[in-house]
Amino acid sequence: MSMVDAPGFAVGLLPPHRGGQDTFQESDMPARSRLYSLAPYAIETIWRESLTGYINRLGWTHHISPRAFAAEMILPHVKKEPGQPLPTAAMFGANAAMSLNGTDALACAGGALLNELTRRTDLHLLTLPWWVGGLPRRGQLRATPAWCPWCLAEWRGQGRPLYQPLLWMFHIVTICPRHHSSLMDRCPFCQKRQMILATNNTRPGACTSCGTFLGEDARSFSGEPEHEQQRAWQGWVICVLEELLTTSQASGQLQWEPFFRHLANYLKEHQAYSKLARVTGITRQALHRWVKSDDPYAPTFQTLLQFCYACQVTPLQVMRNQLDCLQQAVSRGTRGDSSLPQRPIRRIVDRERCQALFQAVVDGREALVGMYQIAQRLGYAEQSLLQHFPQEYAEITRRAKAYRKQRKEQRFALIGEQVRQAIFAVHTSGHYPSQHAITPLLPRGTMRMQEAKTVWRTALQELGLEP
Repeated sequence: MSMVDAPGFAVGLLPPHRGGQDTFQESDMPARSRLYSLAPYAIETIWRESLTGYINRLGWTHHISPRAFAAEMILPHVKKEPGQPLPTAAMFGANAAMSLNGTDALACAGGALLNELTRRTDLHLLTLPWWVGGLPRRGQLRATPAWCPWCLAEWRGQGRPLYQPLLWMFHIVTICPRHHSSLMDRCPFCQKRQMILATNNTRPGACTSCGTFLGEDARSFSGEPEHEQQRAWQGWVICVLEELLTTSQASGQLQWEPFFRHLANYLKEHQAYSKLARVTGITRQALHRWVKSDDPYAPTFQTLLQFCYACQVTPLQVMRNQLDCLQQAVSRGTRGDSSLPQRPIRRIVDRERCQALFQAVVDGREALVGMYQIAQRLGYAEQSLLQHFPQEYAEITRRAKAYRKQRKEQRFALIGEQVRQAIFAVHTSGHYPSQHAITPLLPRGTMRMQEAKTVWRTALQELGLEP
């Protein structure tokens, strides 16, 4: 039986053999990517991955620091301001890299560059312009990442990938639409905010400072249920974001020019500046600037959504000139049921409630967390609790620090024991216990940690081997 007649081979799969020479050319080979062609997560839904999250995952997949990867591959393409030096890798990874998810030139260049390096064609979709269009970047993104601990805990429990959705990067999104709990922006154990691009020692879903899993004991760190007005506002925001994403996927990047043009026509025809100002709380002067074609000023995304929410109309309806709801808002002349939640500047502190939670934390009936999480749960500012309860604040802070230190020591001890056992198992089998050899025997990401590498070197010296 010939090869072409054998099972699994198709006749005519190879080009015909002519003149005794192989007609296969190097140009017939498909182009190869310099980096793994990782597929972004959930790209068809509002849970699509963020570009910075993708960069983190790309770095970890290549077993290099995502921050070092960005410093080598992305930072050289950053256009610096005249007279200003390029940001350092540490500064870029800690706070400046968030702009990769946004609407400026860096996000465009970053998406295009990663498309080229991975031979993909969809990584630009992990940025805001391909979701909400080209509105001004100010105020759209958070300064540092946020996350839902319930989502992380759920994903890990189900064996699903841990990643950073772009939805969590929106400054306007404060509640998880799945679990209806507040997004967190500080580690519940070390109280630090998260770096945007991780170092090599960080594992997916772990704090970039202390390494603790950010979804651990999610039930203990969830805050007090949000006010009904806040929940309604956040539910509407999610629905609008989903509507905008669906439209963007179907018709391409959103253009906001029709929104302002139709709004300008309506305001002019109905002389509704004053009425809409009363309904929305936006001044007449600001509304005039919105619709002036020669005025470079443009409102932020959050301001636009607040305007639409007060008028009970969606941005897409205004873009399509479907203004019946807007007319109803003007006819009312006052704010309707969709008023934005108003947070009071000062709140009277419920001392009994606070004292009860403090005592429960001290007695061990509640999780020992920092005052930032306790303040979130109680619904007060952390500074307010420090002012009213200085002794309790100091005591709980001291206990929380000691508890974090103890947990850190226990975690490092466990890591050290796991590394030693892996080294012993490989050495006993007659092989050299290199980092590459012991990595499959350890939890994912262990050998990225400096502590694990230190234990590995020490154990090799004890065995009389040179690392």
